[in-house]
Amino acid sequence: MDSYIDKIGKLKIFKNFSKAELMKIFGNVRYSIKKFSKGSLIYTSGEKVEKLMILIEGEVIKEMVDFNGKILEVERMKSPDILASALLFSKDNFLPVDVLAVKDVAILYIEKEDLIRLFQSNNVLLLSFLEDIGEKFQFVTAKLRVNSFHTIREKITMYLLNLYNQQNKSNELTIPLTLEELANLFGVTRPSLSRAFSQMQKEGLFVKNGDKIILRKLKT
Repeated sequence: MDSYIDKIGKLKIFKNFSKAELMKIFGNVRYSIKKFSKGSLIYTSGEKVEKLMILIEGEVIKEMVDFNGKILEVERMKSPDILASALLFSKDNFLPVDVLAVKDVAILYIEKEDLIRLFQSNNVLLLSFLEDIGEKFQFVTAKLRVNSFHTIREKITMYLLNLYNQQNKSNELTIPLTLEELANLFGVTRPSLSRAFSQMQKEGLFVKNGDKIILRKLKT
């Protein structure tokens, strides 16, 4: 566990705890660590979520198959992160996606009963867990909204217009996501997204510098 504590401490739900406090927490819960090799199918759609699953090493993708048999990449996650946290306490706690290892993966499991006990004794941990679920829900909602548009330009435009409304309707925006996270949100590759940003900037629609964007004349 010692080798993973620093990574676990980077998780939002444990951000308010020192390394010593985390060691104490994990000294009082039942946990296990399981490793999966690159390319492994970790979970299949329909499996039940009965433990807290923390991705502590590697990278996974979540996929689902549509009615035409086409494989859709729903999300790509890098360690450290929590898998399917919202499903753990759901009545219908079945995974809606397949989970595959993009790289060699290690997952830490915490028993649900032990997690409940931790929540009962630590309100800070409970609130952090609920915040994490809320942020993940917002991400999924945003992804569904963005993916209702077909072209990358349309996705970028809608995303920036949403940011414009969220950030006091200022023409100077701060993008809270990395380029890779944006590509994941849009369901496109990072190079394709980068090219689209560059082309739109050349057309004078905005000026982009790192995570800052100054809107000029945004249109699809």
